[in-house]
Amino acid sequence: MMTDEQSRADRWLSRMEDHNGELHELYSRREEIISSMSGIGKYDSESVPGGSDPNPTEAKNIEYSLVCKRIDKIERKIAIENARTLDVIDKVSDSKLRGMMIGKYINHLSWKRVGEKFHYGQSSSYNYRAACLDAVLPFVPNEPVDEDNRFKSLKVWNGLE
Repeated sequence: MMTDEQSRADRWLSRMEDHNGELHELYSRREEIISSMSGIGKYDSESVPGGSDPNPTEAKNIEYSLVCKRIDKIERKIAIENARTLDVIDKVSDSKLRGMMIGKYINHLSWKRVGEKFHYGQSSSYNYRAACLDAVLPFVPNEPVDEDNRFKSLKVWNGLE
């Protein structure tokens, strides 16, 4: 059972998981668009510019562009937040705990998978979870972790303020 402080640290360290899921969905959508474009624009399947029918090639290109822009935006956010997370994790003195936290919070492995990577059983990896969170607690920023404030301190962290 996690304490409130451990739970706060876990939420802060896990704050990018939602964006990683969205990113993978966007990657899939981008591949679907690319696959669907292979038959568009050949011979009579594409309408004449200025005609009343929509141009399927143009519509797919616009959708592809929008998906790529969203991917770029999310990848930049993830890169910045992963750098912040690594800065916090790097302050932990125990290299084994640092490695486990990188596996969990940067590579987004389950605690079970982290335990396997470090050759521990599932129960041991959950015991290490508590040790990881306790070790990182003093370094986790005391900031809210919600959608409105997720990137609130980026300017400060990047030295822009």
